[in-house]
Amino acid sequence: MNENCDKINILIVSLNDKFSKNVASVLADKLDMFIADCHQMIVYDLIDPKQVIEKCGLEYFKQREKSVMKRCADFCNTVLSIDFDLFKENYALFYKSIVIYLDLPEEKAAKVANKIDFENRDKFIKKYADFSIIQDKCLVLQSAKKIINKLGEIYENC
Repeated sequence: MNENCDKINILIVSLNDKFSKNVASVLADKLDMFIADCHQMIVYDLIDPKQVIEKCGLEYFKQREKSVMKRCADFCNTVLSIDFDLFKENYALFYKSIVIYLDLPEEKAAKVANKIDFENRDKFIKKYADFSIIQDKCLVLQSAKKIINKLGEIYENC
């Protein structure tokens, strides 16, 4: 049996956060699932993250951030979008999610320090993603359709 058959959420990650959020939103709508953006959940929980860091310290902020990520990972029937940094720090929490990497060429990704940084981030996400959707351009509807087709293949074997 496919190990993805028991997973209850879909986690969308890419190196272009706006694209991830847009694809997650369309996908959630098409699959009649809830939608959540992990970064926005942290902002909602902490109200003013910068002030929390200034007044309570980075360690306290990281504890609260981890707490929010644990709650996000426990959602049911949800399409989640997550940025690279949050994914890197919290990927292990999302074992109940199908992790989908929206694989874009470097020029379509968010600005990174250099080509080596892009390649390292790309390699890291690929290591922990259940599958990748390769796109030359940030095509939201096409990406959502490709994801739905791939999910159909996965669940056909369940």
